[in-house]
Amino acid sequence: MNYRLIEEKDIDALIDVRAATRENSISREELRRIDVSAESISALLRTTHRGWLCEDVGRIAGFAIGDGKTGEMWVIAILPDYEGKGIGARLLTAVEEWLWSKGWDEIWLWTSSDPQKRAYGFYIRQGWFVAETKEDVIYLRKRKPNHEAG
Repeated sequence: MNYRLIEEKDIDALIDVRAATRENSISREELRRIDVSAESISALLRTTHRGWLCEDVGRIAGFAIGDGKTGEMWVIAILPDYEGKGIGARLLTAVEEWLWSKGWDEIWLWTSSDPQKRAYGFYIRQGWFVAETKEDVIYLRKRKPNHEAG
């Protein structure tokens, strides 16, 4: 397994990975409807966002991207064949460390509030905590390690 920064040449494959996730998959067409496309992702990665991927013999197994402008853990997606191998945790840590380096003392994300969904337990196990619930969405936060409250 090789971990590295996402490059522009990877973006089309990332969209395919996102569409192939076990839970919460979303097609290229659905992504385009919410203004997420190869073009928009490329623009974000050139400006406010950064991400890492894991590849296995040239195949992208998963990726994660964060937003340095807002402190948001923006997306993480792992192919079903690669679940349970620690890839998600390693990619999440890479994004978290980058967000900490950008000066964020607390970072955030949103996901389904259904505790039966894999994402819910995954983030809780990684030290994230529920900050707010709105309808079927929860907002999770994580504080920078060793950060003392004001």
